[in-house]
Order: sequence, then C-alpha cells, then structure tokens
Amino acid sequence: MAVAVGLCTLTTTTGVATAANGSARTDFAAQAKGLGLTSAQAHELQRRVDSYLSETGGTQVSVNKIRLGDRGEILLALPGESTVRTANAPRKPASELCPGNTMCAWKGTWYTGDKIKMWACYNYRIPWLENGSWINNQSTGTVANFLDDYGVSKWHDDGAFSQDPDAPWYWVHWVKNC
Repeated sequence: MAVAVGLCTLTTTTGVATAANGSARTDFAAQAKGLGLTSAQAHELQRRVDSYLSETGGTQVSVNKIRLGDRGEILLALPGESTVRTANAPRKPASELCPGNTMCAWKGTWYTGDKIKMWACYNYRIPWLENGSWINNQSTGTVANFLDDYGVSKWHDDGAFSQDPDAPWYWVHWVKNC
C-alpha cells in the first residue's frame, strides 16, 4: 500500500491494510498529520512499521500499531515520545504499562520504546539486540521462556508476576509467554 505524506510516499509490505474491524482502508497519512507529525517523522515511523512487518509478520492497523493476528500486537513509540500509546489516545499511567493476562516486552530499558504485547500462548519474535525490558503480568505463576535463535529455551522467569526493567535482548530471539 502506498500512502502519500507530504512529499514522501510510504509503502507497507502487507499490501492493502484495513482497519481492525475490516472496514475501509485506514488512512495512516491522515493519522500522522492529525498527530502533528512532519513528513520526515511520518516516513521514519512507517519505515519502522515496515521493518517490524518483515521481521514479525502481522497487519498494520494504525499509524503506529501492528496486529499480530488474535495473539498480540506491536505498538510503536511515536516520534519524539519515549513511551508508547495508541495514536490519538492519551498516555496511560505507569500502573497500566502491561495490563492483566498479558506479557509485554519493550525495546528500551525501563519500559520505554516500542512494545510487543502478548496475550495468547505463542512464540513471539523479539527483533531487538540491545537491552530492553519486560513485564510478565499473566495469570499467577505463568512462566515465560526466553529462547535463542535456535528456539531453545535458555532462561525462564519465576512466573507471573515478574519483571525486568533492564534485560539483555541480544541473545533472545523469541519469547514463549506460557
């Protein structure tokens, strides 16, 4: 899909994107403009979305959100912001970083940057190489496994609720949240 933003044309790798409810094509360019993003910022955000789509799959459902089927989502931090939020929605308090029955992983330390939100039992691709963070807020005792590039579990947490604000992602290629 190509979307014109200012003088730049953005292309997604998923073809025609539709809203999560299957309605008409989502106007990501209008969302970017409504958020006050410059053409350069919108282009960079779309480049990041496209990178995630090629590494993790999914469908772009808004200017900064990728739906991973019915099992999770990736939410990208908007340009100039260190924490994620749904486009056109206010920031949530820190206590709502990772709602109940989910496992969340962030690109940055201390729960900053892009976020993968996992709610169904699955092996989720972790596309980051630097230190980030995670919260396991699934049902009490649910253990998350951290897998290497061969899919071998090399470490697991102590079960929900657990967290790490400064976790190394360089060796983690997958998280199996259950």
